[in-house]
Amino acid sequence: LADGKPLDSLQLARATLKKVEATEKLESKNEFCATLHSCIGCALLELERLDEALKEHKLDYDISKKIDNTDGIARALDNIGRTYARKKEYSEAVKYWEQRVPMQKTNLESAWLFHELGRCCLELENFSQAIDYGEKSFNSASLAEDDNWRINSSVLIAQAEVKLGNDENALKNFQKAQELARKLDDDAVQDAITKAIDDIEFRVKEEESNPKDVKDSTPKPKDSSPPPKGPTPPPKEPTPPPKEPTPPPKEPTPPPKEPTPPPKEPTPSVEQSAAPQTESS
Repeated sequence: LADGKPLDSLQLARATLKKVEATEKLESKNEFCATLHSCIGCALLELERLDEALKEHKLDYDISKKIDNTDGIARALDNIGRTYARKKEYSEAVKYWEQRVPMQKTNLESAWLFHELGRCCLELENFSQAIDYGEKSFNSASLAEDDNWRINSSVLIAQAEVKLGNDENALKNFQKAQELARKLDDDAVQDAITKAIDDIEFRVKEEESNPKDVKDSTPKPKDSSPPPKGPTPPPKEPTPPPKEPTPPPKEPTPPPKEPTPPPKEPTPSVEQSAAPQTESS
């Protein structure tokens, strides 16, 4: 799965699961089965077979819960949330990801999880909550000293401020993200953020020159600038996708790489946004 071959991963994981289930005396058998269901679910998620993926991740959750495997439970919650977000069922994603919050182990993991929760709230038009999660994500990213996640969280906050009509706050956060992008020498992200800033400044000037009409007639930009582009990041350099759940940064919970694929490389959420990897694949 880490090599971008989800179908091969799916076939191998299913074949291995059959062998494990057929083996009577096997130490940690349930744990192996849970991990394999997670691997199967992650492969199905990459293949866009979302309902099947959800079923596998819930099996991972049920088995991990039964054997009281905290890492397995955390992994399953990550992946169930990601799958619901991919299905655009954001309320369900929030429900599972909120259960995951108390189980965070690293600041990078927290940065990813709070960002994904914030993007779901943005999609649900709960803009104040989106800002709150964005700020938590930024604080966690700062503690982790990860500029990519600081960019992602700043953009998330700015987008929510735009939706609330708080242009001044939106500009501050976009400018903060722009400075961080300059520091990383990321031209693509700088260009996207510059366009968002230009859109806001243009609208503000229009409103100043036509205070009465423009307020009601000028539509707000859809999502002033998409979050930084990039794939789903690995733990070291995350950056989530705009409208797709990014996987958790890789460090915290085990199984293989991109289970909830943790950040695989800087990317952008919610459903197009990244996360510390939870193991599973």
